[in-house]
Amino acid sequence: MKKLTALLCITALLCGCTSKNTNTSNTDTTASADATSASDTIDDTTGTTGPTEPAPTDPVLDSDPSEMIVLGETKDMTTVANLDWAKVYREALEDFKKSDKYDDTARFTIYDVNDDLVPELIISYGPAGNKTYLIKTISSGLYTQFDPITECDMLNYVMDRSLITTTRYRDDIQVMNIQLYRLKGKALANVGSFQRSNLAVKEDGVFVSEETFTQEYNHFISGFIKDIGEDHSFDDDVIKAALGEYDDWKDAFAAVLNDYLKTRKENDDNHFSLMDINGDDVPELFISGAYHYAPYVQVFSWNGCPVPVGSFGNSEGTIGFDEKNKEIYSKVDSPSYTAGSIYTFNDNYKLSQVFSYGDTENSKQQDENAEISYSVNGERTDKTSYQKAVKERLNDSLYILGMDNDLTEETIKDFKNGKYTEPKKKK
Repeated sequence: MKKLTALLCITALLCGCTSKNTNTSNTDTTASADATSASDTIDDTTGTTGPTEPAPTDPVLDSDPSEMIVLGETKDMTTVANLDWAKVYREALEDFKKSDKYDDTARFTIYDVNDDLVPELIISYGPAGNKTYLIKTISSGLYTQFDPITECDMLNYVMDRSLITTTRYRDDIQVMNIQLYRLKGKALANVGSFQRSNLAVKEDGVFVSEETFTQEYNHFISGFIKDIGEDHSFDDDVIKAALGEYDDWKDAFAAVLNDYLKTRKENDDNHFSLMDINGDDVPELFISGAYHYAPYVQVFSWNGCPVPVGSFGNSEGTIGFDEKNKEIYSKVDSPSYTAGSIYTFNDNYKLSQVFSYGDTENSKQQDENAEISYSVNGERTDKTSYQKAVKERLNDSLYILGMDNDLTEETIKDFKNGKYTEPKKKK
């Protein structure tokens, strides 16, 4: 599976995608295809590619379904007076907590994935690589509980397209399956699928070339990728915060911080920062987990409850904020590649990518014969154009977010009393 994983990691760079990376089992939660087929000829000076060969075939892909249907049960609640999503979801969370499915792997997310200003509830449980997800939604007075989505490595949300994606790996035959859905009303509509093995790729169940696969994948899956279903534990204080039952944002954020403190692992080095980046006079919360194998910064905003905006992978456990342009900077520096993105944060608590870049120069340290590639906004380019575009676009004068306060019981108490270290600008 190592070869396939390497291809997926490189594509995360070339597509300019980012995703939460808090699970120790995930080395890169943005799954995709290599941006250039192995059969292409590449001019490293111009970044151009030669003709591709016809799409190869691979028998193992025929054994995997290319379409996963998700059905659901809908309850008409239009006659319920003062229908409140928080009350409905509290009951669903309490029922799940009493079920035989509940264990210490269970997590949940409350987040608006269909842009109707009413959040969905997504519950996850099960071991890494074999998780089950439960999606519940309220729309126009109808409460829909979809059938379990099983045997998943991850469930992601593509902000640019309001798409839900499932990713499944078959280690035994080295196959990756990605299914795309869109939540509309009471329907979880099937949008399409992508499959990859070491030898071939499929789109919607049909063998295609690497070039076609990459173009179509990048069309649907780009920008900020958020994992869903795993933002919160089932701790009583966290549930109360997620449902908007705290009047003070400091109490709600403290519940989130305590949750991170309780689940901190042996090698974790957690910190947090607070800074208002959307101008609503309530700071956003930035929590970093800078352990060596999966660093990240998790961002929470406030709209009466903590909104789990998403997570940024970063080699230092920090992200940057350009106060003048109101832009968020994220960078990943791995042994194989370097990649960065710039985002804006909109009124719907979603991130829009405005610039991305990446190169594979680091791969030379692992393999002197490795091919070097450069990408700007998901498009291959030459080294000179790449360096010029990056130099013109990036700003070095940023607030560094995620590392200002150590995460301890004492600092959380101080925070609730309004005492914490504010972010500093990197000159």
